[in-house]
Amino acid sequence: MMRRAFPVAGAGGTASVMRVVHALWSVVAWSLATVIQIAFALCMLPLLLFRRFEDLQGGWPSTLIGAIPLLTLSRRHVVWDRRFDPRRVSVFVSNHTSMLDGHVMVHALPHPFCGVENAAHLAVPGYGWIMRMANAIPVPRGAGRIDALVGAARDRAGRGISVLAFPEAHRTLDGRVRPFRTGVFVAARDAGLPVVPVAVRGMYHVLPKGTWVVTPGCLEVYIGPTLETAGKTDAELETLAEGCRAAIAAWVESKSTATPHPFVPPRRAGKRASIPAEWPPAAVGPAEDAVLPARLTAAAEPPTP
Repeated sequence: MMRRAFPVAGAGGTASVMRVVHALWSVVAWSLATVIQIAFALCMLPLLLFRRFEDLQGGWPSTLIGAIPLLTLSRRHVVWDRRFDPRRVSVFVSNHTSMLDGHVMVHALPHPFCGVENAAHLAVPGYGWIMRMANAIPVPRGAGRIDALVGAARDRAGRGISVLAFPEAHRTLDGRVRPFRTGVFVAARDAGLPVVPVAVRGMYHVLPKGTWVVTPGCLEVYIGPTLETAGKTDAELETLAEGCRAAIAAWVESKSTATPHPFVPPRRAGKRASIPAEWPPAAVGPAEDAVLPARLTAAAEPPTP
């Protein structure tokens, strides 16, 4: 079982001191994060009278919100798969570990996106308003939720906004990637959008569910290949969902990737204009293809006519 480890510089007494230091810094970090997000909301309110939120993404709003995970005193690194198409509006599916996952994505993803949220969350004062401002897609309970998600995804795609979803539905309790629900994959197909698996490694060490104390670490993000959903049956989408989960788990648990190419996003995160003109950097060879989990390879194949 994966366990959360505290850095230990010596005897048990040193470990206890480090825990106290982490707790004290966590108070400072959460206070700063709260102030930053309140200031962000207050600044955005008048701007939204004249500009759409998505038009502001990629500028200082993305830089500001994407920098919040740095308050954990953690390093961060982003790797793109060579078969990731950063210019396409897509449905990004990621593992869910921490309440800071969304902030990490603001830094890592190369263009505007919105999140998929439980409709009840958007009724929370303050938080709900910010999520609505950020074009979040509310998902109601019961019948009709997939149709609602499809309609909203089409609307966002028409405005150049990608969608971020956490198919596990809940944050992990042990650091491992839980089974994926297939609803978001069905919605992606019906909305005419590809899916992209995204894996975040290190957040379970930095800020797992059940604690407010942050522990400095290294946050590593792997953005996988762009995978088509068009023409796939529901059964094929189940295979695709499992393939994405397997690829994400491979990165989270063993840092295994498909066809990686190191690329650290520029300071102005979320801006399409900053995508390298020469992307992709090179063709994908058979040897690199072999690294990709077999289930994902099968899931990525186009449907048989």
